[in-house]
Parts: sequence; structure tokens; C-alpha cells
Amino acid sequence: MKRSEVVCAVKRQPDSEVEEAVYAETIRYGAWFPLMILALFGMLIASVVIAILAGNRRLVVFPALFIVALFLVYLNFRRLSFEVTKSYVRFGFGLLKKEFLRSDINSCEPYELTFQNYLGYGIRFGLDGTIAYNTRNGRGVKMVVEGRKKPYVVSVDDPGRVCELLRQSAL
Repeated sequence: MKRSEVVCAVKRQPDSEVEEAVYAETIRYGAWFPLMILALFGMLIASVVIAILAGNRRLVVFPALFIVALFLVYLNFRRLSFEVTKSYVRFGFGLLKKEFLRSDINSCEPYELTFQNYLGYGIRFGLDGTIAYNTRNGRGVKMVVEGRKKPYVVSVDDPGRVCELLRQSAL
């Protein structure tokens, strides 16, 4: 089973224009992520059932709220999208996305993401001064964006191709 998909797609711009993607990729976490969420759901549901059976309905509220919150976090962070169009670069998880003009990308280089640098996955601040949008260790790109203090690092399957596309816009 492939963890990512590379596709060409049509997306809507915030100003309602339609622009075709030059490069688009969706990267999912490995099988461990949904299994971990499922295990947490199981434990929380078990605690709700035990509280109901014990007749203490007050103990149901917190686990029930936590189940809802966990489900919303899972829906938002289950996949990372990365897209390059003729004018824009977009990347992010669910509702937490970044969008920049391609012309604002000062530099792009292949980058190796490590757990030791980011101490986790998702949206993370690195010990090296970068901000990462990552779902795994391994290949990615590091982009320096005009007007931003910290470079962005994003997990992608083909960093060489992404950087080549972004350099073309600088010419």
C-alpha cells in the first residue's frame, strides 16, 4: 500500500480562480497512526462504558469530550497535502494550510527530516530553527520564504522535482 499519491488536480484559489496543479502530492501517516487513534478510542469508550455501568455519569463527560476532540484532530491531521500551481505553493494538514506565491520562495533544497530534530510529527518547530509539516522521517524540501523568519520543511516524495519546479519560477 502506497503512503502517498502524486496527482495533477484542479483546485480553487481563495479568490475563486481555478488553476491547474503542476505538482500535487498527498502523504499519509503509516499504518501506526490510525491504529494508535483506534486504540485510544477503544480505551476511552471502555472508560465511558465502565462509568455508565458503575452509575457515575459524571465520569462520562470528560472521556466523551475527549473522544470528540480526538476524532476532530484525526480528521484534520490524517494527511498532508503539498501542491505547486503556476502561481502558488500550498501545503498543510486539513484546515491548517500555508499558501505562498511561487515568486516569494527564495530558495528550495532537498532536506532530510528526522525525529530527533522535530521530536514528533505533524506541525513541529525544529531544533534547527525550521518549521516542519511532516508525517514521517525521510525526504522533504526546505523552503526559505520571503518575509518569513523561519524556513519551512515539508515531507514530499520527490524533493528534487519540487525544488526544480520552484527554481523554474525564479527564472
